[in-house]
Order: sequence, then C-alpha cells, then structure tokens
Amino acid sequence: MAMISGMSGRKASGSSPTSPINADKVENEDAFLEEVAEEKPHVKPYFTKTILDIEVVEGSAARFDCKIEGYPDPEVMWYKDDQPVKESRHFQIDYDEDGNCSLTISEVCGDDDAKYTCKAVNSLGEATCTAELLVETMGKEGEDEDEEEEE
Repeated sequence: MAMISGMSGRKASGSSPTSPINADKVENEDAFLEEVAEEKPHVKPYFTKTILDIEVVEGSAARFDCKIEGYPDPEVMWYKDDQPVKESRHFQIDYDEDGNCSLTISEVCGDDDAKYTCKAVNSLGEATCTAELLVETMGKEGEDEDEEEEE
C-alpha cells in the first residue's frame, strides 16, 4: 500500500524515480531534432580531402580516396583521361552519406595508367580533383632496377 500511495503523485505513464532527468533528456532530444529538421544552408561542393597520385604494380589494386562536402548532396562522377568511368567489376565506386568517396581499380593493368578525376556537382556548382595512376609493369624495367640495387 505504501508503494501505491508513493506513486500517486507521479504521472500514470509508469514513471520511475529518474523521470525528471529523463524528461530533461527528452526535452533536449526534441530540441536537437528540431535543430536537425531546420534546413541546412546550401553550399556548392568542395573537397576536404583530394585524391593523390598512386603508383602500383601491375596486377594489384589501386584506390583513390576523397571526401566531399556540399548541400544539397552532390552527385559524384569519375573520369579516366576525361572519359566517364563506368562502374564494373574492374572499377568500383563508393560514396557514403558522410561524403567519403572512392574509386577502386582491381587487377590494374597497363591500360589503367591514366589521369583520374573525381567531379562533384550540385545545383550550386561543381568541384573537381585529379590525380594520376602510374602502373609499374613487371618486365625489363623491373630487372634493371634489381641490377642497380645489387651493384
């Protein structure tokens, strides 16, 4: 009976002794959600991390990584020597909600030796960054390097 009378002053929603703290927490969460619900300022795309030149051995994988900011969320396109890269088993494109973007090239061959560009576009503008993929083919060059190291 003492438990029931002790609860009579509380809400009937099954509140616990920590309800006032939880109520504050809910109020803070509501304020946070209202803040998030407000429209973000529109910003043209820009890179906070650009792609860098890469040198890889033929047959290995290469990966270009960048990070893109902008609102509305930019559309991302990749180019190889100014020609659009089509996603395939050879070219994998990843772009997450945090703006991290990558182009992975599996089993690199001599034909992949090129200039690669990442282009981000939204309604306010565009941004690009470019880097080179240098493919080291195993052959005469590799043998010459080995001989020089031995001398």
